[in-house]
Amino acid sequence: VIKRSSNVLTLYRGDHYVRQFHVATGQAIYPTPLGRFQIVVKWKNPTWFPPTQDAWAKGLKPVPPGPDNPLGTRWMGIDSPGVGIHGTDEPASIGYSESHGCVRMLVPDAEWLFDHVTVGTPVFIVPA
Repeated sequence: VIKRSSNVLTLYRGDHYVRQFHVATGQAIYPTPLGRFQIVVKWKNPTWFPPTQDAWAKGLKPVPPGPDNPLGTRWMGIDSPGVGIHGTDEPASIGYSESHGCVRMLVPDAEWLFDHVTVGTPVFIVPA
């Protein structure tokens, strides 16, 4: 469960609390979508590809795995186009609405979560 306005992700197994993380969510102009989704893909050490349809990414080049990759070391894509849960090379953004729609986590937190969820895990993004 991701609470968009409080920038908190809570992992549950069924109705049992497992762990909570502070995250960054989307800016007002690029909000993280609300609704019920699921994890559809998981990638270790992903390459970041600029979203060609977005003006803010115009002229940017792909970033291979490494310390400058805006996705960190893990990507958990959900079934909302271009949106996922991932690490970040901008740890100061955690706790704020600063992304372009994705859910950013500290790299160690994203690595932990990656190891504790599977493709098909439901993701609920709620406003509160």
